[in-house]
Amino acid sequence: MRAHINLLQKVIMVSLLLSALILSTHAEKITTTVGTNNTDWSITRQSDSIKFDYSQYVQGSISPVEYRGRSLEPYHSSYEEVDVNDVRLRERTSARRGDYASEGVILLRADSANSSEFVLSIENGTFMGEFKEEWPAILRSRKSLRYSGQGINSLEYAGNNLDYAGSSLLYNNELSKDSGIDMLITRMNATVQGISLAPNDTVLSAQFMPTKETHYSITMSSTGIADFKYGFSSPNAELKKSIYPMASEGEERYYGNYNITRSIHMKSDFPRYEEEDDWISCCSAGVYEIGLPERKALSLP
Repeated sequence: MRAHINLLQKVIMVSLLLSALILSTHAEKITTTVGTNNTDWSITRQSDSIKFDYSQYVQGSISPVEYRGRSLEPYHSSYEEVDVNDVRLRERTSARRGDYASEGVILLRADSANSSEFVLSIENGTFMGEFKEEWPAILRSRKSLRYSGQGINSLEYAGNNLDYAGSSLLYNNELSKDSGIDMLITRMNATVQGISLAPNDTVLSAQFMPTKETHYSITMSSTGIADFKYGFSSPNAELKKSIYPMASEGEERYYGNYNITRSIHMKSDFPRYEEEDDWISCCSAGVYEIGLPERKALSLP
């Protein structure tokens, strides 16, 4: 995971608070491949036992800087990126001269202490491989942004295994955005089945079945281009293309001045055994019971 902030500005009124805590104790990576004469199926999983807390508050004016007798063109750029057990978060912001205020928090909990296993059985000319994993992870993010100036781009992406949602807000002279992301994975099961009769060994079907939940929400006012995308995956693979297709997906684009509120909730559950106590307690609508700091009421300088 990476968090990078680059600010080049003459401060008229600025407040910057940044804190991060990372505790990592254990990491696992497993790659499993089933190969036949006609088709290959593989899966790679990686996780850490990790606790990560991040918070930031910035308010100021992006303005020229005098350096060695010349005036440097001002800009602001930042990015955040997290990827644990295929739960992913990416955020990018770049802005030219103007008034800027933002606040963000990220919270991550992951546990790879439990083992993963792959069992392959062959009977009566057929085979079945079962991959079982219990590496839970939860990721929560909140971001608020206010901008007025020569132009700003703001992008964010949430990916939970094969599901995704996000937005691209481009070429805005005025932008206000409040967004929230909650993602949870508790376990993953995958199966592959085929014929085991040489010389025609063949994979017939494969399923990727994580028990996961994603909630993405955004409220924003845009004066440029606003793109929104989402995808909800099917558990059944298309073997000829070696992909898992989307069961549902969508894309929208808006040009001009818009006020938009958008909320997406995606969930899949593949129980394979009697449920035990949840690793992390949760409640309805994808909002999980791990507290985030309260956000300030943002305003421009």
